Amino acid sequence: MESSAEFPQSGEEADRNAIMALLDQWHLATRAKDTQAILALVTDDVVFLPPSMPPIKGKKEVGNMYRTFFPRYREINHESIIEEVRIAADWAFLWGIDELRLTPESGEPEIHLKGKGLSILKRQFDGSWRFWRGINNMTPQPPR
Repeated sequence: MESSAEFPQSGEEADRNAIMALLDQWHLATRAKDTQAILALVTDDVVFLPPSMPPIKGKKEVGNMYRTFFPRYREINHESIIEEVRIAADWAFLWGIDELRLTPESGEPEIHLKGKGLSILKRQFDGSWRFWRGINNMTPQPPR
């Protein structure tokens, strides 16, 4: 009789998988337009640095931004291609290509944004990871 025991993950492999799962949760929460789910994925002192806007500081500002942003779009599709994930004790960063497709409620044509993004994550006391800082340079892409 053969055993189907799995090999345990190394600490770094488990962290990397947890970080990628966090990113997947972000994409699902964005698609669902679920502000509370987004806020559960960030630290209390989160800071986002979007292009052409002032910094968005703290959960309250992030919540306000998404409560204003989400109702404007019937459909939101956010995809990422991650180029690198690095972990250093209780800190991690990832960077890659972000792509966002927005279908306006107004019936206007789809908005397509694409660019590079960098996120810094912080391990929480319970061992989970949360987004701590984020910056991207997504810009509008020509219509298809």
